[in-house]
Amino acid sequence: MSTINVTNLKGRGGSSPTLPDGAVVTGVVTSTSAVIGSGVTINSGGLNVTGVLTATSFKGDGSGLTGVGETIAPHYYNPSVGNQDVTVHTGIGITFNKKIDMGSGTATLKIVNAGVAGTTVQSWGISSVTQAAVTEFSLNSIITTLVKDTTYQVDIPSGFVVDSNETSYAGTAYTFTTKPSQKKMWVWGYGTGGALGQGTQNHISSPVQIPGTWDDGYGKLGGGYLRNAANQFAIKQDGTLWSWGQNGNGGRLGQNNLTSYDSPVQIGSGTDWKQVSKSYLGAIATKTDGTLWAWGNNQRGQLGQNSITNPSNMGISSPVQIPGTSWTHGEGGLNYSMALRTDGTLWAFGSNTYGELGDNSRAHKSSPVQIPGTTWTNKMTAGYYTMAVKTDGTLYAWGSNTYGALGLNQPHPTKRSSPTQIPGTTWSTIKGNWAGNTFGLKTDSTAWAWGDGRKGATGLNDAVQRSSPTQLPGSWTKVIASEYGGGGIKTGGSMWTWGGNSYGEQGQNDTTQRSSPIQVGTGTEWTNMSPFVAGWLTIQDDQSV
Repeated sequence: MSTINVTNLKGRGGSSPTLPDGAVVTGVVTSTSAVIGSGVTINSGGLNVTGVLTATSFKGDGSGLTGVGETIAPHYYNPSVGNQDVTVHTGIGITFNKKIDMGSGTATLKIVNAGVAGTTVQSWGISSVTQAAVTEFSLNSIITTLVKDTTYQVDIPSGFVVDSNETSYAGTAYTFTTKPSQKKMWVWGYGTGGALGQGTQNHISSPVQIPGTWDDGYGKLGGGYLRNAANQFAIKQDGTLWSWGQNGNGGRLGQNNLTSYDSPVQIGSGTDWKQVSKSYLGAIATKTDGTLWAWGNNQRGQLGQNSITNPSNMGISSPVQIPGTSWTHGEGGLNYSMALRTDGTLWAFGSNTYGELGDNSRAHKSSPVQIPGTTWTNKMTAGYYTMAVKTDGTLYAWGSNTYGALGLNQPHPTKRSSPTQIPGTTWSTIKGNWAGNTFGLKTDSTAWAWGDGRKGATGLNDAVQRSSPTQLPGSWTKVIASEYGGGGIKTGGSMWTWGGNSYGEQGQNDTTQRSSPIQVGTGTEWTNMSPFVAGWLTIQDDQSV
């Protein structure tokens, strides 16, 4: 076979020369039409190859060169492979290195457990694929929002994607992980004493954020009762405990001083706090090891130290342990406290003027005394009355019945010094306030209100006092009493407030009083809320950043 080397190829008289197989052209081909060996034609349209073209290099910008020297392969993944920070609202798609067409098969999204892909979340056939560009495809919308802090696997089978020559993409299986919870705290309402943690004393009538990543679990937030005790407590996701607001009267912020703070400061250096609750002039909290702690005013023995500290402006200004172990939760009332143990026993200590300790007496106690029963699961302390739920869903009340707060269909001012059952057997949680308005939640997500209705505090579109439970419209996951008002989170995550609004505590950027629930903002990612005086601490599970 001959080899011809030329620098400029032209045919005689403009004719199209024919070169034998093996011809090597080292110059520039200017012929209008030439046949080079077998299956290769050069004409005015460019180089057309009907067979296999072998070359060591090509020159030029390659703008017209496609399908040469490369297989079909992903160029970019969404989400990217192994990404640990994907939002739950992500889309799923792949961009390839060349033009693609859709082939056949079924793509799947699965949850990864212990490194193995298991439960299928969703499947997509070819008809559920959108091609956004010649090289891209995306799987149509995910029907169910992904779960936070979860690893998923995307499976794209062989043949699901093909190139313009019908060459199949070999397929892939890769994983990504969604973001963990981004728990943000928002506050609004009464600002005196730095209660809003904004570095000011101003009242604020719409939500403002407190920096940090906070825990939204049960008992992670707590606010002071009265306007001369506008202090706050909250636990972060790292287990640290923080306080801010008005201090004094016993050192109720737990900072070992009587200084007020208008932004959060950590209590001690521990990272093992489990739960915290306000009390009238202090707080009570549990740690992960089951120990129970309290601080603040102790004039009625409400710190459980088997002692009373007088005068009223004295107390214990940093956490002290209450004897005993296996405590799960504590809550404070007006000069008294309640605490629950893992064995289902309920204990009380402090003031007992109205029978609020539930031990069938009116004597104050400075050490924990047991309330009869061993099946208590959830409790609530308010002003001068207490309520608690048992494992069988029954609800009990005792203490002062001001404004019908005990829900026993009995007139004010009846008192009960031992637990008395409120009708019903499907109660799940109960929340009341010193002013005498109370809210209960049942296992069917219905919410119920009773007690003081002034300023529309019960959310029932009136200002009527009620001595037995009346249902609120809607389906709820939380209902909580505040000073002359209330708030709650509905099924679906929207947040609502009602009642008094002198300091903007309804979060509506006004001071208009409302006797029916009104939604705060438009978000549906609210997971917890806790009242203080005339304001709210709330937690939003936000993944927008």
